[in-house]
Amino acid sequence: MKGVNMYLVFSILGLIGGLLCCVGDVLFDLKGKGNEKLGTSKNIDSNWVKMADWRFGLSIAFALVGDAMVGLGFYSIGMQIAETHSLLGYLTIGFGYFGSMAGIFIHSFVCIQALIYKGALINGRLQIADDILEKLYKQIMPTFATGYISLLVPTVLVIIAILNGALDVPKICVILNPIVFLIIGITCRKIDPVKFQDLPGIIMPSFGLSMFGLIGILNLI
Repeated sequence: MKGVNMYLVFSILGLIGGLLCCVGDVLFDLKGKGNEKLGTSKNIDSNWVKMADWRFGLSIAFALVGDAMVGLGFYSIGMQIAETHSLLGYLTIGFGYFGSMAGIFIHSFVCIQALIYKGALINGRLQIADDILEKLYKQIMPTFATGYISLLVPTVLVIIAILNGALDVPKICVILNPIVFLIIGITCRKIDPVKFQDLPGIIMPSFGLSMFGLIGILNLI
């Protein structure tokens, strides 16, 4: 019973953590109308210059706390899976933990990138900012991509656990994951690029992460 209570608390924290990551995403990526992609790799947003510096710092803080709590959610759901399928459960914990750490790395990088751009424009030009960020972008992208991929692995593992009965939740819960929510966000942007320029696309992956906490709760009650 003590273990069950701990898993329930961790799953609740995982749910809350994903929602905190959503807040961090909004603080960073809600850029408003008229934003344009600039730079060699189109990794610069023109509206960064209109955004207050504190938004990026607060966004990193929300992501730090949120991703730490998401990691607890992964631990909870992984241990629940491990009760019947140990390998599947421990892989979920391992990749979920790595993915959570990658999440704060990824989020911090994009926020720092915005601050570098704003700083470079104070006494310089777009070309100066682009040269700096392009060098940084090329060096960081392999790690950046690895981090994103690492978040996909526990998603697949949880889907498998739901389908093979390791998690006693309705099979419809397989759609409660970052991949599905990301597809929904991208589809909304394709349908109406102006209305959905920022929302809901920017929060969808984080909202999907929060669903692992919800699935853990449903499996326990």
